[in-house]
Amino acid sequence: MVETINKLYETSHLLLHRTSRQDAAKGISVIVKGEGIRVFDQDGTCYIDLEAGGTRPVHAGYGRDELAQASYDQMCQMAYFTPMGFANAPAMQLADKLAEITPAGIERFTFECDGSEAVETAMKLAKHYHYYRGDQGRFKVVSRRGAYHGVNGIGVRALGIVMPMRQLMEPLAPGAVFIESPYCYRCPHNLRYPDCDIACARELERIIEFEGPEQISMFIGEPIQQGFGAYRPPPEYWPLIRDICDRYDILLVIDEVICGFGRTGLMFATQHFDVHPDLLTMAKGLTSGYIPLGAVGCSVRITEPIELLNHLHTYGNHPVSCAVALKNLEILETEKLIENSEEMGRYFLDGLKTLLHHPSVGEVRGTGLWLALDFTVDKKSRAPFPLENLMGIIARMKQKGILVKTMGMALELAPPLIINKDEIDEVIPVLDACITEEEKAMGLSK
Repeated sequence: MVETINKLYETSHLLLHRTSRQDAAKGISVIVKGEGIRVFDQDGTCYIDLEAGGTRPVHAGYGRDELAQASYDQMCQMAYFTPMGFANAPAMQLADKLAEITPAGIERFTFECDGSEAVETAMKLAKHYHYYRGDQGRFKVVSRRGAYHGVNGIGVRALGIVMPMRQLMEPLAPGAVFIESPYCYRCPHNLRYPDCDIACARELERIIEFEGPEQISMFIGEPIQQGFGAYRPPPEYWPLIRDICDRYDILLVIDEVICGFGRTGLMFATQHFDVHPDLLTMAKGLTSGYIPLGAVGCSVRITEPIELLNHLHTYGNHPVSCAVALKNLEILETEKLIENSEEMGRYFLDGLKTLLHHPSVGEVRGTGLWLALDFTVDKKSRAPFPLENLMGIIARMKQKGILVKTMGMALELAPPLIINKDEIDEVIPVLDACITEEEKAMGLSK
C-alpha cells in the first residue's frame, strides 16, 4: 500500500486547509499509518509526532482498536438520528459522564462536530440567555489579541490571531472586541509581573465601560493560550476575569478545545486556576481525534430562562461520535493518561530546560504535555525571532524524524498523552542539534 501512494502536489483534486501553493508545488507528505506516538508517510518514513495529529487531538495515541470497535458497534446498532425532537442513548450517556468530570456547575451539554462549531454554539447560547431575560441588546463578544477560537460563522469574530484568516473574510458580523493577552514574556503593555497589577486582566473592565456593559454578552478565552505557544497566565488572572464578568453580568466562556481531557495534566486546564465558567467548549481530546466531535457545557443558570434553543446542526449529538467519546474517556481514565500527562510533562520540561544554554532559546515553559520553547535573537531585549528560522528548525526536525510546529515565536510540543521517558529522551538531543544548526546558519552561535 505505501509504495503505491505519491506525495500530494498542487495538481491534486484534494484541496488542503491552510497549505500554500508553494508548499504543494514541492510535494506534501501523505500520512498513511499511525502507531502509538509515531506516524508513517507514503515512503514508509517514520516520525515521532509531537503535535498529536498536528492540531493536537490524538491523546490516546494511534492504532487504538477499541475506538474503532466502539464506532463499528454503534454504527451497526443505530448510525444516525436527528438531534431535534429526539435523543439517543450515547449522547445522553456522554452528557452524564461529562457532568461528572467537568468543572463544578457545568451540567447541561450539547454536541457538535468540532471545536469551531462548539464555540459558535456557545455564542448562541450566551445570546439566547440574555435574550430570554429581556436583555436583547447584549451582542458583543470580548476576546483577546492572540486568541484562536475557530473559524465558523459568528465564531470567527473572536479570532484574534492568524490575521489573514480573519481579514480575508471581513467584513464580519459586528460585535468583536479585543483586549491584550497575558503574554508575560513579551508583555504587550511593556510591564513586568508581578508589578504590573495584572493590567492585561484589568483591561477587561476598561473595555467593558468603553463599549457599554449593556451591549456585551460574553468574554471568551483559553485557560492556557495557544497563540504564543502554550502560555499559562499568572495565577491571579482568571479569578480577576471572573470577578469582572460577574460585576457586569457578562458570561464567562472558557475554551477548553485544546486544553481539555488531560493535555495540561488535569482533566481540564480550568482546574489549575480554581475558576468556574458559565460555558465550557470542548473537542479534540474528547475522542482523541478518531472521529469528529465537539461539545458545549453550561450551567443550569444559562439554560433555565431559555424556552427554545433556536439552533440545529445535522450532525449534532451524533450517536457514533458520542459512543467513541465514551470509550475514549474510559481509556484516559483506566490507563491513567491524565496522570501520565502531568508526570511526563514535568520530565519533558526538565529536558527542555537543558536547552536554555542556546542564545536563541529565550524561555521554556509547559503545563502537562503542552510545552513550548520561545525563541529570540536577543535574550536581554527579547527581540522577535524570524519566522523563517523557526521554520528552518521545524524542517530540520522533520528531516531527523520528528514533527513539531510553531506558534507565535515558539516551537510547540504536544505529543499524545501515552508518551514515555524513553521517547522523550529520543527527542531532546535531536532538538538540541537542530537548534544548534539553525543558530550557526543565522550567525547566533557562541
